[in-house]
Amino acid sequence: MKTSMVLLRKSPLLPSRLGGGIGRSLHTGWAGAGRQFLEGCRLAVCLCFCLSIIGTPPGKLLAQDPAAAVVSESSAPIPSATSRKVEAVEETPGALEWIEQRFGDAVSLMEKVFFYNLFSHQRETIQFDQQEFYTRPFEAKGQPLTLLQRNGGELPESLDENAVRRLLALGKISSGIGPGLLDDRKVDFISVPLNTDKYVLEDGRYRKELPMRQRLGEAGDDVLSEADVAAAAARGWLKTDAENAADSAKPYLITESAGGAPLVVLWLACGAVFFTVFMGGFNIWGFRHAIDVVRGKYDNPDEPGEVTHFQALASALSATVGLGNIAGVTIAMTVGGPGAFFWMLACGAFGMTSKFVECTLGQKYRQVKPDGTILGGPMQYLRVGLAEMKLKWLGVVLSLAFAVMCIMASFGGGNMFQANQSGQQMLTLIQAGRQAQLDELNLQIKTAANREDDNQLQSLHAEKDSLKAEMEDFEQVFIPGFGLVLAFLVGIVIIGGIKRIAAAAEKIVPTMCLIYMAACLYIIVSHAELVPGLVVQIFSEAFHPQAFGGGLLGVLVVGVQRAAFSNEAGVGSAAIAHSAAKTTEPVREGAVALLGPFIDTIVVCSMTALVILITGAWNNEQWVVEQGLAGTPLTSKAFGQEISWFPAVLSVAVVLFAYSSMISWSYYGEKCWEHLFGVRSTMVYKTLYVGCAFLGTIVNLGAVLDFSDMMILTMAFPNILGLILLSPKVRADLRDYWRRYEAGEFKKYG
Repeated sequence: MKTSMVLLRKSPLLPSRLGGGIGRSLHTGWAGAGRQFLEGCRLAVCLCFCLSIIGTPPGKLLAQDPAAAVVSESSAPIPSATSRKVEAVEETPGALEWIEQRFGDAVSLMEKVFFYNLFSHQRETIQFDQQEFYTRPFEAKGQPLTLLQRNGGELPESLDENAVRRLLALGKISSGIGPGLLDDRKVDFISVPLNTDKYVLEDGRYRKELPMRQRLGEAGDDVLSEADVAAAAARGWLKTDAENAADSAKPYLITESAGGAPLVVLWLACGAVFFTVFMGGFNIWGFRHAIDVVRGKYDNPDEPGEVTHFQALASALSATVGLGNIAGVTIAMTVGGPGAFFWMLACGAFGMTSKFVECTLGQKYRQVKPDGTILGGPMQYLRVGLAEMKLKWLGVVLSLAFAVMCIMASFGGGNMFQANQSGQQMLTLIQAGRQAQLDELNLQIKTAANREDDNQLQSLHAEKDSLKAEMEDFEQVFIPGFGLVLAFLVGIVIIGGIKRIAAAAEKIVPTMCLIYMAACLYIIVSHAELVPGLVVQIFSEAFHPQAFGGGLLGVLVVGVQRAAFSNEAGVGSAAIAHSAAKTTEPVREGAVALLGPFIDTIVVCSMTALVILITGAWNNEQWVVEQGLAGTPLTSKAFGQEISWFPAVLSVAVVLFAYSSMISWSYYGEKCWEHLFGVRSTMVYKTLYVGCAFLGTIVNLGAVLDFSDMMILTMAFPNILGLILLSPKVRADLRDYWRRYEAGEFKKYG
């Protein structure tokens, strides 16, 4: 009798970024000590995060038996009775993995609530799970593995360990020999995937989902008939899901949601459109005045505040200019095609008014303390402003919600994520030579595998393992050292407050923007003849997308979503920085703030978009699909194609942008901390923040950081609601200010 089993691949929850993991034998010296220290830090930090948010006693976490083996079938397919499969044996999750899973659950819950997709539609799909298994008795080490059941593959009936190594080198299998269960017997096995394609049912045909931009196949092997699908199902080659099946008689025909727009993105976008209309398009007719203000024409050094208009703008920009501009545009176009960038521009233009409204309110309701320091931002105007409208209870709830979200976002997305990314960027830059050697060895290994030269293959693998060990040992020493330096540099700036943060930001942000834009302009001018056609392509693809399979709504959503991640207009964070500007005119600082999305999204992102289009990176399947490049690495590859040495400069730029984001987010989190716990406790926050800057480089928290990063966008829910309620006050102030401006009542200083 044939028994059906479920295959579960072993996929570690924590990437082995820190080396070979706990199980690898440690080298002596600094590298070995570094691994032990890093692993201890990982466990301690994960426990602290988990216990602070979930409240689970540590004894319960550590009481699990790590030697126990479990099998999970919660999300695995239910194969046909004609297909025999092997069930992989997995260890019981340890404390780190358990914490990752719990935060993963929290992230999933947040996605369902705050990132719920509106206007989505249901579609029916099939997913191939065609594979062949080779097994041997668990105790028969060294013996060949024999084919369990032929499922359409062409490999021989048995494979020795050399053959397995060749398959692994050629990428035909993803992992080597591992333990599994077959008919309740423990075996060694490998799985050879034959077909994992996904097909979408449309008009009676099953169309293959192509690798890029949600496109579907048109003809040939990319289209299957009902008979083809039924035959594959009969052989057990399709995944099944009884709970989500469209037809109980066809458990392989799975219903899923597709398309739509996340709730938080629509909330931000609709808020931006509303504010633009309600303020009469001030983002357009107030633009020139904003330039005059930031140039210092109205800077009165005797007015209350801590920084100049330009320093406030630089501080706010330092938190947004960076990865969102370098990586966000690339992601938008690889996912949604060139048309997605048009909608990024549109969202950036409307977002200028969101920034104007929130930063005007930040100035209007800020608290100037006796020592001249400022407490302002959404947590202030939500509480005080709504109290004036007889909505004190709502103001208290919204301000508390915003403050908590902002603090969590500052520790995670604004600090530890930035530290982690900058550390990895510098490590990649320093180890570029060794990585090139590793890539060359991989090519030689593939060549040897194709020739079936097992002796050379074994020798090359030994050389590769030695090189990887050297790289890992260097990483164990470099990463903690980088973390200490970064934490020190963050500490000496943030302990000095907003004045020192602004002084650093006004130097870092303009300098790196100019270097980055100079490189973009060089590439654009070198291919000036292509620019008109590319601009036409951006506009035509925005309304009649041909490169994207999701239609007009789909490409619009992609662009709006990336713009929201890029400029954070409506999130409320910038209002904290702008509230510290020296002025007695809230509208004036609001005008300065609207330049943020213009510089961030319209200027810097436009440069990136044209470079990505000129180099063809957005549509390069070799880079995107085969090499798996996305975001910053793909942008770096595009620049390197035109300016060979620029990826090194880009790596430094990413690190400096990350650093500037960290010091700005420290101020945002500090002011929210002060709002909740008082000014005397802010040194506690700063100490924790500096500590997190170090830990962020050495600890990979995975879902914990995802959870914290989501807080950045969820800050928009209390903030936008408060802005809508308070927007009539802003419009009244704008009309009064503009009347006095046109009457020439404002004194000029520069």
